[in-house]
Amino acid sequence: MLTEEQKKRYSRQIISPSIGEEGQEKLSKLRVLQVGAGGLGSPCSLYLVAAGIKELTILDNDVLDISNLQRQILYNESQLRGVKVELAKDILSRLNSEVQVHAFKDYIDENSIKKYLKGQDFIIDCSDNLKTKFMVNKVAVDNNMKCVIAGIKDFYGQIMTINPKTSACYQCVFPVPEKEDTKAPPGNPLPVIGVTPGILGTLEALEVLKTTLNLPNLENKLLMVNLLDLSFNIIKVVKDEHCICSKEL
Repeated sequence: MLTEEQKKRYSRQIISPSIGEEGQEKLSKLRVLQVGAGGLGSPCSLYLVAAGIKELTILDNDVLDISNLQRQILYNESQLRGVKVELAKDILSRLNSEVQVHAFKDYIDENSIKKYLKGQDFIIDCSDNLKTKFMVNKVAVDNNMKCVIAGIKDFYGQIMTINPKTSACYQCVFPVPEKEDTKAPPGNPLPVIGVTPGILGTLEALEVLKTTLNLPNLENKLLMVNLLDLSFNIIKVVKDEHCICSKEL
């Protein structure tokens, strides 16, 4: 049951025919695990917390650098060299004190992430490398967790939503790269205009909210975003019967 304060705070969402008080109550029980607190993670976390979810847990192992500020809109110049997850927790908690924000500075791999999975409804990949995206996908499949994965480069992006029991997963669409290709070479980062992760990170938050509300989403679909010509193309994808997500869960 929503409090009167919650009804007032989320009134513009509640009056949506697609949400209502019942939908807002669903959001208020949602627990989300977010991997990455950078370009994608900044807008994603802001909109999830603003929407009134129950709990957001953020995992990242980085400190804030001047080169981050061009796209990581959660932070500012006064916070340089600060631990991103600690900064994020402070900023997001001040945005919405009702949401439980947990932040952990940790190097995430398939083993270390396990201790953060209990009780989570969703896992979101907001990382900047393929190795982590494939790891998040596998963790989602192995634990039957709904998942959103997005990737960006320059003016381009892609995003899909994964429901392991019923939909195609990231690995159905993209072949697992060789180990040496899973991360950008040191000193050779990918080009990116700051708006690109802003849009894709916002879409990640949107997919979490829509999936929770049982609204149309990007399951079995890959959304391709081209911001140079402002085209948004949806490619239908099919669950691969030989993929890890087709094994009995």
